[in-house]
Amino acid sequence: MRVSLIIPAAGLGSRFRQSVPGRGKTKPPFRSKLSCQLGGEPVILRTLRAFSHFPQIHETVVAVSPEMRPEVKLWSRHLKGQKVKWILGGKTRAASVLKALKRTSSRAEWVMVHDGARPLVSHDSIKKVLRAAKGWDGVILARKVVPTIKKVLTVDGRIQETVDREFLYEAETPQLVRREVILRAYQQNPKALESTDEAGLLEQIGARVRVVPHEDWNPKVTTLQDLLLAKSMTEKSNAPEVRVGIGFDTHRLVAGRKFYLGGVVIPSPKGPLGHSDGDALLHAIADAILGAIGAGDIGEWFSDRDPKFKNMRSTLILRTVLAEAKRQGWMPYHVDTNIILETPKLYDHKARIRKSVAKCMGLSGKDVSIKARTREGLGPEGEGLAVTCEAVVSMRKVAS
Repeated sequence: MRVSLIIPAAGLGSRFRQSVPGRGKTKPPFRSKLSCQLGGEPVILRTLRAFSHFPQIHETVVAVSPEMRPEVKLWSRHLKGQKVKWILGGKTRAASVLKALKRTSSRAEWVMVHDGARPLVSHDSIKKVLRAAKGWDGVILARKVVPTIKKVLTVDGRIQETVDREFLYEAETPQLVRREVILRAYQQNPKALESTDEAGLLEQIGARVRVVPHEDWNPKVTTLQDLLLAKSMTEKSNAPEVRVGIGFDTHRLVAGRKFYLGGVVIPSPKGPLGHSDGDALLHAIADAILGAIGAGDIGEWFSDRDPKFKNMRSTLILRTVLAEAKRQGWMPYHVDTNIILETPKLYDHKARIRKSVAKCMGLSGKDVSIKARTREGLGPEGEGLAVTCEAVVSMRKVAS
């Protein structure tokens, strides 16, 4: 199957402009709705990208208005390997499709037409349309009518009847038609340029056209409200998965041990007792990361009964835990900590600790919070017998 894709996008978007609050004569020139951002890219580029992975489609022709020439230059820069032929469209949708049709290759047996302002068409819907073409002159994507429909013929709004919905469908795009059949439809119908879709053109000459029902969301961006709804849906679906882990660690302070905290040595006559270097802050952070990814705790990973971990630097413990998180597709993006310690005082050391933790985590300093507090002489921390650290680490799902 060889298909030419046509994207009619020459409409001036009058209804979209009218739907934008505050649009007045003093406003600067209004860019087309196809340039509006949706999911981090212009609407038209998202539309084109939806068709970029179908080997059946051998060429793409987009019909635009003369006013869009500056935008086309910008769009073209961001087309990653997808070849597109840009042409000037006509005054109506059907006129734009005909002009584009004349620029397609005669080797293509089929022509697929899709609205430039339908950027959320799904891969499965396009595939269904392509698969359903055999034995037909045309195939269109359609949605079964759900609302109750009333037929009204009088100006006062009086209802004549309730229409039976059983056989009613809303026509959408893409619409796939045989090239020679649609050319014949344009030639034989004197009102062809008034047609609102390709199926209607083919129906006028008695061609066989069928619908492919679907239940995906395939809206046409006509007003600002349509765009805002599409944004809310795409931003929801594209929102990164996040998790939060909590870590806690306490070490007894004894004479003759170096005081490691956040990967740096703090001047002190006492240091934390531990199988490793006793860095309670990095242990709490590592435990928080393991909790966020559901991988146990550091006691399971670095047992104090295993001699190979004796005097192990906690920077290596944290590095190992971060590597496991990355393997599972998770990366930290913020860490918040509490250090509970009576002595030594940490005011002059917090900046160094923050810098060290940020480096260990691969974060910037603004994404690391180091808070120090005392226990006012209460408990083992207040009596100078222990150091306790708490950590909350926020993790974001990324590609593993």
